[in-house]
Amino acid sequence: AMAAAPDKNFWLWGTWGKRVIKAPFLTQKVPGKIRDVIIGHTFIIALQEDGTLVSWGEDKAGCLGLGTDYTHCPDPRKIPFPSDFTGKVVDIQYGKHHILALTNLGKVYAWGENPDGQLGLNDTQTRYEPQLVEELSRYPVTQILAVDNMSYALTKGGVVYAWGENKEGSLALEHDNPRVMKPEPMMRMSSKESPVKKLQIKESGGTGGGKGTKTVVAFVELAEPLSAKEEIGGFEHPLGEPQMRNQEKVLSEDMEKGIFEGVDLMRQVMDNTQDWWHHMLEVRHGSPYNDNPTQVDELTDYQAKEDNCTALQLDTFVSLDILERASYELDMLIQSAKAQLNEVKKGRGTKNVKFMLSMFMDDCKLRREKIRRTVTARQLMDYKKAMNNITVSAADYGKDELHRLTQANMHLTRTLTKVRNLKGYDVFTKALQDSLAECLECKLQVNENEVAMLKASRRQVEPVVAPLKTIKERWGELKRFSIYNLYQECNLRGQNVTFDSEDEMLAFLVQSSDSKIDQIIQIDRDRMISRDLLIPSLCYDLLVENAELRKMCNTYQLKVMMMRDSKERNTNGLLAITR
Repeated sequence: AMAAAPDKNFWLWGTWGKRVIKAPFLTQKVPGKIRDVIIGHTFIIALQEDGTLVSWGEDKAGCLGLGTDYTHCPDPRKIPFPSDFTGKVVDIQYGKHHILALTNLGKVYAWGENPDGQLGLNDTQTRYEPQLVEELSRYPVTQILAVDNMSYALTKGGVVYAWGENKEGSLALEHDNPRVMKPEPMMRMSSKESPVKKLQIKESGGTGGGKGTKTVVAFVELAEPLSAKEEIGGFEHPLGEPQMRNQEKVLSEDMEKGIFEGVDLMRQVMDNTQDWWHHMLEVRHGSPYNDNPTQVDELTDYQAKEDNCTALQLDTFVSLDILERASYELDMLIQSAKAQLNEVKKGRGTKNVKFMLSMFMDDCKLRREKIRRTVTARQLMDYKKAMNNITVSAADYGKDELHRLTQANMHLTRTLTKVRNLKGYDVFTKALQDSLAECLECKLQVNENEVAMLKASRRQVEPVVAPLKTIKERWGELKRFSIYNLYQECNLRGQNVTFDSEDEMLAFLVQSSDSKIDQIIQIDRDRMISRDLLIPSLCYDLLVENAELRKMCNTYQLKVMMMRDSKERNTNGLLAITR
């Protein structure tokens, strides 16, 4: 049998490392077709048609990607990826001494030298095999770039991430840390209105024999690719040659009429849907919550600016009557869209119209369901708050515990009946309803047990020890909470958290302090659910009041600490100057 002819990979010439190749020579080492190739100083990496990578040559910086045992490999060898690797490699980039690889699933892998964190692995260790860049795993990446010791990635949403060497702010981030060891978004270009479409490196020659420079360009308004006829040689027939008319492509009058009627119907439905859509936006209630403050919705942001109120705040504080009226408005929009859908259902060429109307109806239904869920949750919250109106004064303590427990049980029973009779609209509100009902039932059982104990003993009982112990534990937690430790912890976190001013840092510390204190005493704010009726409410009120006073003292103490540190820094700086 005859031996198979070697595959012809690519021609190579020019400057390669310290050598100059004056005559092109043909590389025939890799079997199969090649999509791309990296030419290092002493090694080559080839991207094959099936998405696998092979490398050969010599490199001690880990760029071969074959592990620590293979720093010299004369023949092509497949680069191993982690065991959980899926997909295939579609692009490879080479920096100064590191490699980036992009898969068809939008994942980024890196290996090679890492003195400035250019691998994006949150350290400076060299990697001899491909490693997944975990920081980018949440976002599908569409393009990668490697420039010297710097790395860039463009996500599907048009956000550019940068990491690696940042001397003199060369990464164009919002800070000037000399090393960026994991990908950070370039916030100045993170705009929903003008997302980045493509990254490109432009090299400029040096002047006077100097070294050239490399500039990164991010395209926003990118032109569409050339059509087949606009490309060189793209004309199917020479200019001026008569074209033969294909009779099969000629439309009949009925087909043309149907097409124009469909276009006109599409225009009418789009106009109606647009009017309905703007009316739905004016209703506002039931709209999605904005969980990412950096991204602004142009359609609804202007309304929020008028009253400085978010969708969550509207659902929380607006009256229930307004929410019911908003649900009715959405019902009317659904009925109008359904009537329009019935009109066009039997027409030809209305597939897109039906799809648009169905999408609009689904949006209205989801908003209506959210409003119904909000109304139910608000009603349950009102029932729970109403129970706090029952109070027992300190003067009544020790006189008639049995009477107080009986009155509380009557109120708990009425509230439990209201909670059970409330209509639930989905899994979430039903779960909330069941949880509150179970809590009320447990409280009733505790009160009934105490009533039975009082009747059996026929005497006044001593205050319950367990609730007092709980109050003591809460008090001890408040006393053990150290504002100084919180301040020191914030200083230690300063490597990853930066503040634009001391006022911003103070606000952060005060918020953290208040959150920790609220976490300790929050449950004791509910008088009927968490408090014991045989314990004077004054004990719980004193605990809550003490917590609020501690918040005020902590704010003052934090301000003093920051003023002291600022004064010490100024003193040290003055001493350094005088020396």
